[in-house]
Amino acid sequence: MPEPFQLKKKAPQGEEGGWALTLADMMTLLLCFFVLLLAIADVDKQKYKEVSDSLSSAMGVPVADDQSRSNYSVPGSRISINPEGRNLFDLQLEISRLVGKSSDAIEIRMRPDAVAIILKGAVFFDLGRADLTARARSVLGKIVPKLVTTRYNIVVEGHSDNLPIHSSQFPSNWELSSARACAVARYLIDAGLSKKKIKVLGMADTRPLVPNVDAAGNSIPENQKKNRRVTLLIYDSQGQSKAD
Repeated sequence: MPEPFQLKKKAPQGEEGGWALTLADMMTLLLCFFVLLLAIADVDKQKYKEVSDSLSSAMGVPVADDQSRSNYSVPGSRISINPEGRNLFDLQLEISRLVGKSSDAIEIRMRPDAVAIILKGAVFFDLGRADLTARARSVLGKIVPKLVTTRYNIVVEGHSDNLPIHSSQFPSNWELSSARACAVARYLIDAGLSKKKIKVLGMADTRPLVPNVDAAGNSIPENQKKNRRVTLLIYDSQGQSKAD
């Protein structure tokens, strides 16, 4: 008679599924490796899409259509990887290196389409005046050679606080903010920057970085100090940079 059917002996505890855990670890390491390659390499968008879709299908993840991809964004992250973005990032790092210990005079911010160099008004201008201080010229002298040789365009924005000014030279904050932006622009042009690559804007107090007053309407001197500034927006000539 044939021997009765017997169930396969159950694997000892800890052996069953061990290979799956090892495979999962390997897949995770591979994923990290490819993410690293993606971060440092030029990306062929079509090839990236094909590889991404292939991996998604293999791992049972729904493949997003092109419209979904275009609508997806992560706040505060780099939306796309392209040579232009990397070049702007490199420019930001270089300017930061040149500025060195002058962080009390300059703040540098990276934007998706531009590098913003904020020249702090308290260092660059005396209150109610539009003449560059000696310290301002010293700080600008560190970064101007780099700005002069860059192929990017520059928008120079002048910003004021909400304190009104009424003088024969500056009837309002519009004239004051414009004059301060022009003073910086003239310095750049005198240093060799082409006039064709620069634009000047006077913004008055329309774009404060922080509130000038509190909820009760009282002035906040420290915030007003921060809002008095000139911003250099360095952007690619092929694109348009939003105002500060």
